Amino acid sequence: MAKADWSIVTRENVIKAISDFLSERPEYPAPRSTFLVYAGKKLPAKHIRGMAYKVATGTEISKEDYAGGIETVRFFRRLGFEIFYIGSSKDAKTGDAAQRKAPVKGALPQPTESLAKEHSPNYKITIPSKGVIEQKNALQLLLNRMFSGDIVCERTFPWLKTPDAIDGEYIPLYKALAAYRGKTDFAKKNIPLRCDFVCESHKLIIEYDERQHFSQARKLSLEAYRSIPLCFDRESWIQACSDIQARDNNPENRDEVRAFYDSTRDIEAAKHEYCLVRIMHGQIDFEQPNAQEQLAVLLSTTPVNMEQKHSDPHKSVCLKIAMYLQTAQHQNLSDFTKAMAAARASKAELLVFPENCWVPFHSMIENADIIDEADVNKIYDTCVDLSCDLGMAVVVSGIDKFGTIFSVFANATALKDETQCAIYLKHTATAFSPFELEDYHQVAETLFTPIWFKGYQLGLTICYDCNHPLFSRMYGVQGVDVILNSTGGNVIYDKWYKYNQARAIENRCYTLVTMGGDGEQGNSYVFGFNRNGKELHPTLANIAATHTNEPGGVYLYDLTADDHADGCDTSLNQLKTENKKQDFFIPVGNVTSILDKADAVEGNLFIYPHKDDNIVFCVVDGEGIFHAESFLPLLYSPKLSKFINKRYILICRYKGLTPDVFSSRLSVVLKVRAMENFCAVILESDSSNECYQTGRNKTAQVVKPVNGLYGLDLSRMSGPEAIWKNKGDYCKADWRTNYAWLAGECKRISNEKTTFEKVD
Repeated sequence: MAKADWSIVTRENVIKAISDFLSERPEYPAPRSTFLVYAGKKLPAKHIRGMAYKVATGTEISKEDYAGGIETVRFFRRLGFEIFYIGSSKDAKTGDAAQRKAPVKGALPQPTESLAKEHSPNYKITIPSKGVIEQKNALQLLLNRMFSGDIVCERTFPWLKTPDAIDGEYIPLYKALAAYRGKTDFAKKNIPLRCDFVCESHKLIIEYDERQHFSQARKLSLEAYRSIPLCFDRESWIQACSDIQARDNNPENRDEVRAFYDSTRDIEAAKHEYCLVRIMHGQIDFEQPNAQEQLAVLLSTTPVNMEQKHSDPHKSVCLKIAMYLQTAQHQNLSDFTKAMAAARASKAELLVFPENCWVPFHSMIENADIIDEADVNKIYDTCVDLSCDLGMAVVVSGIDKFGTIFSVFANATALKDETQCAIYLKHTATAFSPFELEDYHQVAETLFTPIWFKGYQLGLTICYDCNHPLFSRMYGVQGVDVILNSTGGNVIYDKWYKYNQARAIENRCYTLVTMGGDGEQGNSYVFGFNRNGKELHPTLANIAATHTNEPGGVYLYDLTADDHADGCDTSLNQLKTENKKQDFFIPVGNVTSILDKADAVEGNLFIYPHKDDNIVFCVVDGEGIFHAESFLPLLYSPKLSKFINKRYILICRYKGLTPDVFSSRLSVVLKVRAMENFCAVILESDSSNECYQTGRNKTAQVVKPVNGLYGLDLSRMSGPEAIWKNKGDYCKADWRTNYAWLAGECKRISNEKTTFEKVD
């Protein structure tokens, strides 16, 4: 046939093709590397591209007449679609690591005083149309304060989707909406739905309803499932729909679709024992001083107990994960076979290998190019075979012929809503970092896409990447449940312990680590922490040992046994020491006296000239210290580039700090902030004042004040300049550029999840 003219295929043609695909469910070759992401689903990109061509032209095209891979990626990106792709560009120069392409992914009016039932029959509920973003931002801040930061925005659940069949409580709902205007195409099947705010520890969902949600269609739907118990005032919502009568006819069935989606959230949340609370826009002005008290009163009418301590049980993660401590002397077929037998016997659901592990196909990995599509698919296939053989999912780590270190997740029994294969590339302490890839901005989306496994979300990191907060936080802002780190081994125990404990605390997730190493130095370990930073203790599945970190051991972490208790800083009573070298002094509890003399660079970022140095002050309030996106964009601000000889100080001002929060969460995180950013950290609170610096081997020093002053050693405060510099074959100064970009991207994702206005 003549060469296809793809320019005539429109975005609308693609959307029609997607609709046809989802309704017809045709047979198609399973994709390995290129997926079209639409409405939360990963779809076979090349197949749908062909279907879209037929929609546009009426002519069916053979898959042999057009290419997949990067050509299909470019086709969909031109039309504004999201692509999940792991492969290589035809423009890449084979064998030249420097030219390698990468995996890509292509003013508020006064609020209504109270709800309708509190007013006379003639009272009408009104909802303002402006100020939504500002109010949602303010609401998120209050929720984080009330729930100790345990809030995730725009979260999805595997079970929260529209039904694939109209039955049970959905029958009267469907009939009521269909009878409204005679439209029946609103009930799309299996559409994933997002939640505005989720507090997992309380099984609480909060939806923020704007004016467009109060339509006649929504009124009819609310009346159709009265058998479903709700955690908000149904009658007030029904009256609000009658009073407001919002209309949105673009497309024509938008009101029905929105009502169906909102109703599905109500029904499915109740089914899965979540309390879904709805708040009307304008019901509370969340920017007013008394907003928290009003919100607490509103939530106190629900099953949520606002006085519950943060340390009370979180939702359990019901997974059994085995971590293989495979050091050098165990990297052989005999020991591998014995360890795999023990893993099977342990009934683990997931087995994690250390960095650059040994597997029977180790030589194939060493000779592969992990950026090449064909090689990636071979590794995927082989890891899936291993998963199938073991009867559990696996995480296998290797290093390719260019020195790129990676981890592959493979699950041979993945269901349709689960991830079968995923990849993560090591960013730091490596011969080749994805930071060097020319299309890293697209790559990052792929690398940090959470893995869906048995209803939970997982993230992968490798070794030294856990020493930087950003790589784990990219998963944290997406609400992952577990982060798995594969490390090479031979590390300083206290350093690795603190880093991974902090990652658990700041991301409210489980963190599990296993190592390799030479096994002779005795510096290889397994670590596990719960969401609160409490150390978890595994069982040894394959050998008898008197201590935990026995090389060759398969360690089983049964997360269902977690008691959800708080962790603690194991070095809470660390001896405070005075610096031998003291170049700069800060009054204890009065950093303001210096900031008042400093120049504002932007927001909470200040510069203070001191002799030949420029002291950078980055100020973070309260819970913001737990979130990398709150301070890294400031530490890496381009506005600092004009200053030379910079020395960095991170200030945490924490009002209302309690001793238990300090001992269980904040103390270790502050130490890690000094270690990971090579800076000084100052805590000023109404209960304690502290100062930290990076110590030897990048551990943490607690600075002893003398005569009411902290004497700082400026040589250990050079921040990003100390981290990102040319260090042999494992670090390059220019990697800093993409790390700074990633910090901004993390902040963008966090903000978007807060301010996202749903169109469904």
